[in-house]
Amino acid sequence: MNFSENLQTLRKAKGISQEQLAEQLDVSRQAVSKWETDGGYPEIDKIVALCEIFGCTMDELITGKISVDKNDLRQKHERHYKSFSIQIATGVFLILLGVAANALLGGDDLLPESLLYFTTSLLFVLMGIAVFLFVIGGISHGAYSKNSGKLPELYSPEETEHFNIGVFPYLIGGGIALIFLGLICTLISAVFELENVGAALFLALIGAACWLFVYAGVQHEKYDIKWFNKRRNRETMIVEGPKDSDPPEVADEKRHQTLSKKICATIMLCCAAVFLLIGFVFNIWHPSWAVFPIGGIACAIVNVILGTTED
Repeated sequence: MNFSENLQTLRKAKGISQEQLAEQLDVSRQAVSKWETDGGYPEIDKIVALCEIFGCTMDELITGKISVDKNDLRQKHERHYKSFSIQIATGVFLILLGVAANALLGGDDLLPESLLYFTTSLLFVLMGIAVFLFVIGGISHGAYSKNSGKLPELYSPEETEHFNIGVFPYLIGGGIALIFLGLICTLISAVFELENVGAALFLALIGAACWLFVYAGVQHEKYDIKWFNKRRNRETMIVEGPKDSDPPEVADEKRHQTLSKKICATIMLCCAAVFLLIGFVFNIWHPSWAVFPIGGIACAIVNVILGTTED
């Protein structure tokens, strides 16, 4: 029986989401998700409706082998990951760029107060743009993962190997080189007693390095279709929440994932509150930004303790 694969293929070929298909059939999105993951089977009237929607026969839908052009799937996959990687990488860079500007001008007591307010405002503007990029990128990536269904292998072993050997190491190496360049700038600025300039250059170069690291990581994920499908199935399970029919290990994983997300969200909100409090009350914007990487480390520790890290 190829019903689940055929349903995914037809839905993606028609360009509709699980929610849209669920509305046409007057069922829940979870029901469509179950059908596409072999977790359930629709009633006969729903099968007839599906055949009408997709313009196929019942035999083709249930026992046939419906295929879709891989080139279309690949182009859609490429477009999404190109946009997603640039959005997330640019958001990280903008935050560190704002911190760099604050380190350059915010730590000099001889500068006029209006300029200090300008650098602080610039930091918040860049952080706001970065958050916007994170939100837009996260929503689009979540929607793509949820609606794409199980993807076939879109890249040949040669293409994957070319990226892993001929592209990925150079992106990572370029980021490491930028970090070392930032350290050199810091040392040189210390010799000439220009600590603020050195700190700003170091943070800006760290931001550029992080851009390369994030971009490389997301592009690496693009080629790993097996991991993409595995993560999508896991996220689908978590969204649906624990059920009485779930095996104990699956129910525990869902609860741990939900708890982990709540704890990490609380940690990062606390970090933002501490950063703003220290900045506005004590006017110490630098290096109070360090609370954010500390919060990130704390979230990683939470994930390890709860056992929610990816395999």
